Amino acid sequence: MAWTYNGTVPGPEIRVREGDTVKIRLRNQSGAKHGLFFHGLHLPPRVALQEEVPVDPDHEYTYEFIARPAGTHLYHCSWNMAEHISRGLYGVFIVEAANEQKFDREFVYVLSDWNSKDLKGEGHHETGHPQTMMDNDITTINDKAVAGDHPIIMDVKEGQRVKIRLANIGHLPHTVRFSEGFTLTHEDGYPISEPRKESSITLYPGKRHDIAITPDRPGKFPFYHSVTFPPSFTERESHQEGYDKQNHEGTQKVKAGLVPGDPGKAENGNSYAIQLTKEEVIFVLDVKMDHLSKIEPGEKRP
Repeated sequence: MAWTYNGTVPGPEIRVREGDTVKIRLRNQSGAKHGLFFHGLHLPPRVALQEEVPVDPDHEYTYEFIARPAGTHLYHCSWNMAEHISRGLYGVFIVEAANEQKFDREFVYVLSDWNSKDLKGEGHHETGHPQTMMDNDITTINDKAVAGDHPIIMDVKEGQRVKIRLANIGHLPHTVRFSEGFTLTHEDGYPISEPRKESSITLYPGKRHDIAITPDRPGKFPFYHSVTFPPSFTERESHQEGYDKQNHEGTQKVKAGLVPGDPGKAENGNSYAIQLTKEEVIFVLDVKMDHLSKIEPGEKRP
C-alpha cells in the first residue's frame, strides 16, 4: 500500500522564489503518523524542531518559513523515514534564485531504488526494511520503472539550453553517464564556483545535482545509468550471505568492476567499486533540428 502527498508519487513539485514566505499545511488523512522534513532548506529552529514531531491521524499542522537557499531540494516524511519514503512520501522542492539563469527547457527527475521481493499480491508493495541495501534491485525515475527498452524521452531542439535537475531519494548511489558530456552547475542546491565539464556523476542518497546541456546537432543521445556501492558501503554489507569480501563480488546481483564516479581505493591501492546493476539507458535526449536557426541572413522567417 502506498502513501501519497496529494495523491501522487512523487508528491507535487513545490517551486518558489528565494525569499518567499512559504506556508505548507499537512493534513493527515491516513491511519498512521506522518510529518514533513525539508531536505536542504535552511529553517528557523521552531520549524526544524517541528519536523521531528509527527502529525497524528486526522490532525493537521502548518509549516511556515522563508525559502532559502536557492537550489534543488527534497521534502519527505519525517516519521519512520525509510519505510515512509519507500511508500511514496517524498517530492522535489525547488527554490529559484532572484537571478536564476534562464534555460529553454528544464527536466526534473527523482531517482529511487526498490526491492523486487517486496512486490507481492496484486502488484502492491508490502513494505518493510530489506535485510540489506543490496536487496534493492529495481530503479525508478519519478516512481516509474525505467529499463533500456523504455527510456524517458527528452524532446529538445538543437541549440536550446537544457537544464536537468537530478535528485536521489533512494538508499543506494546512482551513477548517470552521458557520453556527449554535460556541464555540472550545482551540487546539493549550491552553484559551483567554476562549473565543470563531466561525462558522469554519482548521486549518493539524498544528493542533488543540476546539469546543463546545449545540443549542437540533431540526433538521439542516450544517458546510461547503473547502481553501485562504494567501498564504505561494501564493508558494511560484506556479511551478506553469498558475498565474497576478498574478491569484492557476490554470487548473484553483485559484480566487481570499475565504474564511473568516485570508486575509492581498495587496500592494495587499486580503484574498485561494486556494480549492482548493469548499465542501462534511462534517458534519451531527442534533439530535433531547429529550422529557424538555419535561415540565412536576409531570408524571411516563415
